[in-house]
Amino acid sequence: MAHNGFYSVSAVAIMAICLSSPVYPQDASSGASSSGGARAGAQAPSNNAGPPAYQLKLQYTGEVWDNASGGIKTGTNSQQNFDASLKVDTQKAFGWQGGRFFIEGFYNNGIPLNDTYIGAAQDPSVLDTGQRNLVRLYQAYFDQRIGNTDVLFGIFDLESQFGITRPMDTFFNGAFAWTTTLDASGQQGLNGPSTYPNTSLGLRIRQRIDDHWSIQAAVLNGMADNVASPQSTDVLINRNNGALLIGEVDYTPIPHTKIFTGYWAYTGRFDTQNDFNPDGSVRQVFGSSGGYVGAATRLYTIEGARGLDGFVNIGFADSRVNEVTHSVNFGLNFTGPFNGRPRDRLAFGVGIAGSGDPYQQAQIALGNDVAQFETAFEVTYRAEINEWLTVQPNIQYIIHPGFDPTVKDDLLFGLHVEVRHIFNF
Repeated sequence: MAHNGFYSVSAVAIMAICLSSPVYPQDASSGASSSGGARAGAQAPSNNAGPPAYQLKLQYTGEVWDNASGGIKTGTNSQQNFDASLKVDTQKAFGWQGGRFFIEGFYNNGIPLNDTYIGAAQDPSVLDTGQRNLVRLYQAYFDQRIGNTDVLFGIFDLESQFGITRPMDTFFNGAFAWTTTLDASGQQGLNGPSTYPNTSLGLRIRQRIDDHWSIQAAVLNGMADNVASPQSTDVLINRNNGALLIGEVDYTPIPHTKIFTGYWAYTGRFDTQNDFNPDGSVRQVFGSSGGYVGAATRLYTIEGARGLDGFVNIGFADSRVNEVTHSVNFGLNFTGPFNGRPRDRLAFGVGIAGSGDPYQQAQIALGNDVAQFETAFEVTYRAEINEWLTVQPNIQYIIHPGFDPTVKDDLLFGLHVEVRHIFNF
């Protein structure tokens, strides 16, 4: 019956896509959407008068997944997310030029998809929190622009600020979040980097040099929330947690093209993968680091925002402490594949995560088989039915989930739905 329900929902969604009317045009510039962790979240229609003094966005996001074969076990899964965010433009609200307050929170429920069914190193769902129920203050920050300098302070999602390109936003698999090595870093008791669903207190400074070049850097608390208390939003600053430092240089030579490179480092304490003290205990070290380089560009233009974009992102990380030490993702994103639907997106991507030699040696010492790579293929079609409804079918195929060659390759079908309303006042 669960499978029948999944296919019924899919059929209704496909009918809605076919019968819907054209939608409003899209701003195709590079950017990121972080609402509820949904990288493909829709943006509000442009307003020539600029942003309102107050903007409240309410969004429901639901996903239904059918793990057809492979992974940990087959079965059907659903995820629900209720997200609310408030933007305050300080100039229009208080006469304070260049400032913006932003606060966002969500409630998420559903049986964890990856931990229950897939077991992949790269999480296949944009909503999956790894918890059955989670209430979270997701972001709360103040952003101030002074000339060419932009300063942001508060609790924020790094994924909305660093290593981002517009074509990658369409995908759901964690391979396309930004760079897998950074996304998987800091998971030894620190909840990974500051990104959905766990975010940290930090300071980010961005400097625009000219029309083509910009640089940015951030320092954040090394622990994102409290591992021991998943339901709470905490800022725990100490020597063992340390800090996360990250810097990036961006170059936009022409419209629709972006090239970037970044470097990140933790200062906290980590267990090594396969290094031991004389007494047999696992050796610990302070610090873990890595970097990334990526690019996105327009390959073919039909008209305006409609056209074919390509992207690639390469990452590396310290093999002493990190399970994922190198990664690459690349793909194509076709905006407006049909004349009557200029805002829809059809996308295909490949994400490859590589395990490090120390991790492989540790697994072999435990008697476990281990694969060098996990590879995720994803194809998806994002149909924005109107201003408040988006439907997105999704298919993924994952080879060696969790670097385990004894686990059958995974075939996953998904349906993602967003219902939103934006209040401007």
